[in-house]
This record gives sequence, structure tokens and C-alpha cells, in this order.
Amino acid sequence: MTRINEEALVNRARIFFPIAKKLEPLFYHLNADLARVESKLSLVEHIAVSLYKGVYTAIMFGTLIVLLGIILQDAMIMKIAVVSFLLFFLLNFYTSLYYPRFISYKKAKKIEEDLPYALRHLLIQVKAGVPLYQAMVTVSEGYGEASSEFRKIIEGINAGKSQVEALEDSISRNPSLPLRRALWQLLTAVKTGADLTRSLEAVVDEIMREQLIAIKKYGQELNPWTLMYMMFGIIVPSLGITFLMILSSFVGMVIDKSMLAIGLFILVAFQFMFVQVVKNKRPSVKI
Repeated sequence: MTRINEEALVNRARIFFPIAKKLEPLFYHLNADLARVESKLSLVEHIAVSLYKGVYTAIMFGTLIVLLGIILQDAMIMKIAVVSFLLFFLLNFYTSLYYPRFISYKKAKKIEEDLPYALRHLLIQVKAGVPLYQAMVTVSEGYGEASSEFRKIIEGINAGKSQVEALEDSISRNPSLPLRRALWQLLTAVKTGADLTRSLEAVVDEIMREQLIAIKKYGQELNPWTLMYMMFGIIVPSLGITFLMILSSFVGMVIDKSMLAIGLFILVAFQFMFVQVVKNKRPSVKI
């Protein structure tokens, strides 16, 4: 979202500022997520924008359902519209409210894909006697999001911050726990004058060990997920259609195209969601 779009949304959402200020203590924990995605919005502005999006979406879809009820002259649809208004509001409000956390999580996974290689490169540079600043410059390119974080540290130092201040700023805004641990080790070594080599070796070994454990755990989790897919993606649909055909021959039930279309839609939706769940569970490891 661009700065112009953010300002436009904030202006539209000003009516919700009093409510947002009252809700601020309930969602104080979102300050960290806003900082990690480098949002320019304050927490109150973010809550107000989320309220605006929730109300706007609820009114839009609620109105469509009401119009459908009027056209079909169905009182039940009108009642559904009242309930759907609240559901659409809550769904969109919480989705918008926690969207920075989702973005932060995705950013952390991208960082952790290249992090072990970036830290190993940094370790080699430090072992060769290269100063920490220059070593961080060498890993500020070529390692994706991990390089981007080191580049921000370098930019902070070039802007006049000390190494300690630049590392502390990166730790406070960084969404990746392994990278924060690595930066803490660097920060401690810089403050105390300890051996950077040993600190980096310990961090790299720990991250590699954690990634290996994550891969093994993911492999073990795939077995029950595969069984679930076989059950609900292949066996249940096949037996279900066979059962319906046999049942229809006894009770005279007609299986029309609409029933088959609904079944096909449910099957495709299940397979799509299944793929997304398995994909999201995949550990952040680049092989």
C-alpha cells in the first residue's frame, strides 16, 4: 500500500478515531507488528482503518444480499442479510487488523530461507580478519531478504548511527527470531569486545540444527496429511458418488448436473485449501 493510499484511508476513517482510541489498549501488541512491516500508521490509525474497511465491506455485501431478497421476495434472505452484515464486518475487521502480522510472518520466512548462508558468509569474512562493518557490507547483496536486513543496518551506520544503535534498531523491528538472535550475539560481542567468530559459529550451528529438525518434523507431518488427502480427496468422493447412484435407484432420487457441479466445486475447494495448508507448513529452508 502506497503512502498516498494510506493517507486517503486514514482521512476516510477519521470518524472511527474515538472508537479506535478506546480499543487501542486491547490491541497494543500490534505495535510490534506495525513496526516490523515499517508501517507509517499509528496503532489508533490502523485500528480506525480496519474498522472502516469492516464497515464498508459489511454495508456493500449486506446491501447486495438485501437487494437479492427484495428481487426474489424472500423474507429468509432478508434475515440472512442482517446476520451476514455482522459476519462480514468481523471477518474483514480482524483480517485487516492482523494483516501486518501476516506480512511480518511471510517476511520472516523469506529472511530465514537465506539466513544460514548469509551468516556463514559473514562468519568466513570475520574469520579472515575483515572488520564487522565491512563483513556486513559483503553480505548485503546476494541473499534475498536477509541481505536486505543487513543493508538497512549498513544504511543506518552510514547515516551516522553507531554499530550498537544500528544493530539495536534492526533487532527491534526484525520479524525473524533466528536473525534477531544472531544480531543479539553480534551486539553483545561489539559491546563486550568478545570473540565474534565463536558467537557467529554458535548461532550458525544452532540455526542449521533447527532447520534440520524442522525438515524432519515436516516429513513426519506429511504422513497423516497424505492419508487425509487420500481419504477426503479420493476415497470419499468416489464412494460418495457410487453411494448416491445406488441410493437414487432405490428411492427414485434424481442426480442432476447441479448436484454434480456442487460436489465438484467442494472437491476442488478442498484440494486447493489442502495444498495451501501443506505449503504454509513447509519450513523456511532453501536447498
